[in-house]
Amino acid sequence: MAKVKICYLNVFECHLFPLTTLLNENNESLEIYQTKVGSVGSWCWEAAICLAEYCYDHMFNEFRHKRVVEIGSGTGIVGLQIGALGGNVVLTDREEYVELINYNIKKNENVLTGTAQAKTLFWGDDLDKNDESLENIDFIIVANCVYHSIELDELIKTILNLCSTNMSTSLLCCYEIRNEGIRKLVNEFHEKLMEKKFSVEYIDQNDLREKYRNDYNAIVKCRRLE
Repeated sequence: MAKVKICYLNVFECHLFPLTTLLNENNESLEIYQTKVGSVGSWCWEAAICLAEYCYDHMFNEFRHKRVVEIGSGTGIVGLQIGALGGNVVLTDREEYVELINYNIKKNENVLTGTAQAKTLFWGDDLDKNDESLENIDFIIVANCVYHSIELDELIKTILNLCSTNMSTSLLCCYEIRNEGIRKLVNEFHEKLMEKKFSVEYIDQNDLREKYRNDYNAIVKCRRLE
């Protein structure tokens, strides 16, 4: 069984340890590097790993040649998993994370069957009208991004901007709902999406790998309603 290896990166590569996550269709492994030096986006959260595995287990053939943007990529684990399944992925985050994303892209370029590139994108900012890589998007990945209420409106604006040229864009979201505060934020996020004519569907816990079936990991699919 192929594994995704996650490493705490603090200038030098060290403390490598494996997670049993199947990756590309050739059963080749990705290595995703992370660091505890920095803020919350610089390491892999459990729900993001859960979503990456869900994509492999249940959406294996759905990403090939599709245009995908990941918002708040952090380490890039979900976007790179999709790139390993043939997707053409743009991994976006704040400027301070782009170096880590590019590091992980470089480490995995030989096992990606699609394409991957990193870009700076601040939530709420207007998109570059000359950037064709952010147009006609099939999937938007929102992994562990709902944790601060002040940024919800900015996050929604960015999602709508990315959907503006494709009315069939789907969202894949994941959360770690570890307390009532996060639960309220997630519910508010979903209410805002529904106001913008998205459906919201929670994935059944039985479709997650057993080690992630608990009362806090959640995966949600959202689709535009006509």
